[in-house]
Amino acid sequence: MPIEITEGDIAYAEKLLLPAGKSFDDERRAFIRCMDSRDVIACPGSGKTTALLAKILVLAKKMPFEDNRGICVLTHTNVAINEIKQKADHAAADALFRYPNFFGTIQGFVDQFLTLPSYRSEFQKPIVVIDNNRFFSELERLYSKDYKLKSWMEHRGGLSTLGNYWLRPETLRVGKNLDEPINKLGENTPTYQKINEIRKEVLVRGFLSYNDAYSIALRYLNFIPTIHKAFQDRFCMVFLDEAQDTYEHQFRVLDAVFQPDKLIIQRIGDPNQAIFGSTTGSNMIWSPKSPLRFSDSQRCGDTLSRILSSVRLQDDISLRACQSRKSCPPQIIAFLPGEEHQVIRAFVGLISSLRLPEDTYYAIGWVGKDNTAKEKLCIPTYFPQFTGFQKSSSKQFSNLISYAAYAIQIANLECLKCFSEIILQGIVHALSDAGIKTEEFNRSYTPHTAKNHWKSLDEKGYNEFCSQIACSYLQALKSHLDAIDFRDSIKTALTSIWPIKGDATFLVCDTIDFPNHTDTKESINQFISDDGIIVNVGTVHSVKGETHAATLYLETDYYGKTDAKRLINFLKGKRNPRELGMKHHEENLKIAHVAFSRPKHLLAFACQASNITGHEKELKGNGWVIRSVPELITGREEIA
Repeated sequence: MPIEITEGDIAYAEKLLLPAGKSFDDERRAFIRCMDSRDVIACPGSGKTTALLAKILVLAKKMPFEDNRGICVLTHTNVAINEIKQKADHAAADALFRYPNFFGTIQGFVDQFLTLPSYRSEFQKPIVVIDNNRFFSELERLYSKDYKLKSWMEHRGGLSTLGNYWLRPETLRVGKNLDEPINKLGENTPTYQKINEIRKEVLVRGFLSYNDAYSIALRYLNFIPTIHKAFQDRFCMVFLDEAQDTYEHQFRVLDAVFQPDKLIIQRIGDPNQAIFGSTTGSNMIWSPKSPLRFSDSQRCGDTLSRILSSVRLQDDISLRACQSRKSCPPQIIAFLPGEEHQVIRAFVGLISSLRLPEDTYYAIGWVGKDNTAKEKLCIPTYFPQFTGFQKSSSKQFSNLISYAAYAIQIANLECLKCFSEIILQGIVHALSDAGIKTEEFNRSYTPHTAKNHWKSLDEKGYNEFCSQIACSYLQALKSHLDAIDFRDSIKTALTSIWPIKGDATFLVCDTIDFPNHTDTKESINQFISDDGIIVNVGTVHSVKGETHAATLYLETDYYGKTDAKRLINFLKGKRNPRELGMKHHEENLKIAHVAFSRPKHLLAFACQASNITGHEKELKGNGWVIRSVPELITGREEIA
C-alpha cells in the first residue's frame, strides 16, 4: 500500500521544525507529500534541508512500513543528519537510526556496502584504511625509493599526479580516469609498468584513497550486476541532499545501485551552486528530472533577490524575495591601486555605520592562493596574513603548550585534520628537541614516521589518542578546552611511547610563544578591528552552506580576468547569452552566486574602481550602492 502523507502529518513536522505560527508553503508541502521519483531545484535560503527533515520525520512516524523496507538518506556532510538527531523525538529517532534505514555520507555508504566487501572478496583480507592522507603517506614511502620514476614524475605533478591516477574497475590498472588509459604513455612501457606496480602494491597493502574506493565499488557492481536487488529489497525511498555537489563517479555508483523504476529516488539541490570539482563549469553532472521547485528565499530581500537572479547561470527559478526580510542595499566597495589592504577595514566601517547585529561577518574570494605576480588579485592581496591549510599546520613553536594553544586558536577556522596535524607537529618537535631519532635509519622523525612507529608499538593506544584529539577538537570549537590540560594530555601520550623525560623544558614550559587571539589584533584568517569587530577571511568554497550577517566578496583574478570584468553585465542585470556560453564566465557566475547568497543582512562586493568606471549609472539602477574605501573608513557620504 502506498505511503500517504496527510495535513496532520505536515502539521506535526511544522510544530517540530518551524517557529510558532509559521507553516510550510505550497511548494514545500508538495515536496513533503510527493511519493514519486522527482528532483527538487531549490534557490538559496529556501529551507530545502528543513523541508527534507520534515519529510523524514513524517516518514519516521509511519515506520515500520508494510513491506518492512526503509529509507536511505545520503548527504555530503553529516550536518543534516546531526540536525535530524537533534530535532526528532525519541521514538522517531529510534525508528530512523536502525535497520533497515541508512543515514550517512555517500562515501560512507559506498565504503560500507560495496568497497569493504568487494576488497575482502578479492584480496581475502580486510582494508587497512580508506583515507587520502594515509594513502598518500604509503604511496610516498614506495614512490621515494624509485629515484628514476620520481624524477620522471616530478615534471608531471609528482606524487599528487601519481596518487590521482584512477584504478580502472575492470582491470585495476592505472588510467587517466575510470575509463581511459594515461595519455601518451603506453601500457607496455617500463614507466607505466612501474607506476602500475606501485599503485597496485599500495592497494594490496590495504591503503585506499577515496577515489580507489569507488573503483573497487564499481568493480563489485560489474562482477555482481544483480546486487542492486538487495538494495531494492532493503530501501523503498532514497534521498540525496546537495545533489549538485555529487561527482560523476559517485552518480555512476548510485545509478547502478538505485534504479528509479524499482524505488523512489528524490534528489535535492541547486545547479547554480555547483562549485566543486568537475561540476564547476558547464558540464553539470546532475541533470534534474521533472523537478519540483522551491523559489521562495527565506534569506533574501527584494534587492538582493534581484541581484541573485542576475548572477544565476541557469534561469530555472523565478527567485522570489522574502517580504519580511529587510536587507540592506547591496554595496560595491570600489578601491584604487594601493588601497587593497584597506578594503576589509572599509567593510568594517560599513558594518558599523549600518549597525548590523553582532553575528558572523566574512570576507571571501575565489582565488585563495598567493600569487607570485603582484598584479594578480587573490585573497592575500587584501589580507597578507591569509593562510592556507599547509601553512597553518607547519608552524614552529618553542614548546608544547604553544602547539596546543595554537591548535585551540584555529579550531573554528580549520578542520579536524589541520588541528590534528598541528598536534603531531608538536610531538615531532618534542622528539627532535630530545634528540630521539628513528631506529631504522637514525633520522629525525617526520609526522608520517612518528605515526607509523606509534602504531607499530601500540595501535590501540594510537587509535585511542586519535579519538581523544577528535574530542578535544569538539571541545575547542565550544571554547571548552584549556591549553594546559590539553598540553598535559598530549605529554602523557607522548612519554608513554618514547623515552622522553616528563620534566623536559619543551614539555613543561607554560609560556605561550605567540599572541593569543584574545589579546591580539591579528589572528589566523581573521581581521579584528580596533573596536573588536571580527571579519573571518576565507575562500568561497570554505563557506558553502553557511549563512552570515554580512558577506564581502573580494574580487580576484582567475585565468587572466577578474570577477568584475567577467560579471559586469550580470551585475547590471543584463544576461548576455554569448557570455552565458563561455566556460570561465559560467564558473565565475556559480562562484559569485554562492558568495552573494551567504548574507542575511548585507552583501558587499569589493572590486577595482577602474572595472566599474562608466557603468555606475546602470549598476545603481540594478540596486547597487557604490562606495569608496576612504569614505567608508572616514564615514563620508556615497560617491557620485
